[in-house]
This record gives sequence, C-alpha cells and structure tokens, in this order.
Amino acid sequence: MLSIRGRRTVDDFHRRLGLIMWDHCGMSRNNAGLEKARGKVQELREEFWKNVLVPGGERDFNQSLEKAGRVADFLEFAELMIVDALARQESCGGHFNEAFQTEENEGPT
Repeated sequence: MLSIRGRRTVDDFHRRLGLIMWDHCGMSRNNAGLEKARGKVQELREEFWKNVLVPGGERDFNQSLEKAGRVADFLEFAELMIVDALARQESCGGHFNEAFQTEENEGPT
C-alpha cells in the first residue's frame, strides 16, 4: 500500500464507504439500492488499490498503514454484507426490506 502513492487519503475512502452503506444498506433497504451499493463498493475498492495515499514508511510504527489495512478489510466486508442482504428476502431484526412489509408498512412480527 505504501508504494501506491495515490492522491486520496485512507480517511476519504473510509468516509465514502460509510456513506454508501448508510445510503443503500442501512436500516431500510431494497434490492435496487443494494445492487447500486454493491457496484459502488466494487468501484471504490478498485480505486482504493490504485489511488490510496498512505503516508509514512514501513520501518516505523505506521498508524496510517494500519488504518489502510482495516479500510481494505472494510471494503471486502461491506460487499459481503450487501450480498447477504440481497440473499435475505425478508425483514430481519432492525433491518427492514421494503419488499417484505405488512399492509401497515411494517416488517413481519
């Protein structure tokens, strides 16, 4: 990651991923939004590996590098969460699938 020397910070990628997940894979979700989120996460992950900027070196304790590794994992985990949400065709716990609601616009009990 240190050799990529891109232009976007790890924090920038982390924030963008959070917004994608909040907007499309939050408490209320639908398949169209989940599919859109999956594509956006894939694009963001691709850009991460081409354009991330991780300051510092490899010989010292580098918190930026540590955080970059976590964000790389988050990018993988986010897509897994989206795939799981697409496979779960029901409302479950605090997550509400808009396609599976009662006449009162509530999740099943």
